[in-house]
Amino acid sequence: MKLFHRKLFPNGREHIYFLGIKIFSHDTGKTEIGPDGNYDQWLRNRGVKVGKNCHIWGQQNLPSEPYFIEIGDNTMIAFGCTFLTHDGSINACEKLVTDFSNLRKLGRVTIGTDCFIGCQVIFLPGVTIGNNCVIGAGSVVTKNVPDGEVWAGNPAHFITTTKKLAKKLEKQSNSEE
Repeated sequence: MKLFHRKLFPNGREHIYFLGIKIFSHDTGKTEIGPDGNYDQWLRNRGVKVGKNCHIWGQQNLPSEPYFIEIGDNTMIAFGCTFLTHDGSINACEKLVTDFSNLRKLGRVTIGTDCFIGCQVIFLPGVTIGNNCVIGAGSVVTKNVPDGEVWAGNPAHFITTTKKLAKKLEKQSNSEE
């Protein structure tokens, strides 16, 4: 079973499921897609590698090197995330060192398959998010996140596993019925 999946209905309503449990429902519309009618394609046109069956809501903050961003299949990204692929702070150090070339901080941002990224997450250069991960809204991801984990905070840190989160959500869903 997929960690996340979505179902789009002919009336424009979309349901988002986490391990088969409906967790979110909304109306799709032009505000959630790119200027050419497809936000995933809009990102691809700028060089972002976007996997199959991804759902990316709203505008994302892209760096000057969008081709350093890779998003795996079946991944969902909420609005307003910032992808940093370089560290401009090294410019302040340029006159303080003899070999400026060694200070360059440039790195890819890679998000695995079957992930959910909350709104306004900031990814620093060189981070990799594993498969089946959840990153909480407003988090600042400063280091790699292993497969199957939930991270949140500033800086982002381990919260729980996605398996434990799924059990918790399932238990909450069953108690609401």
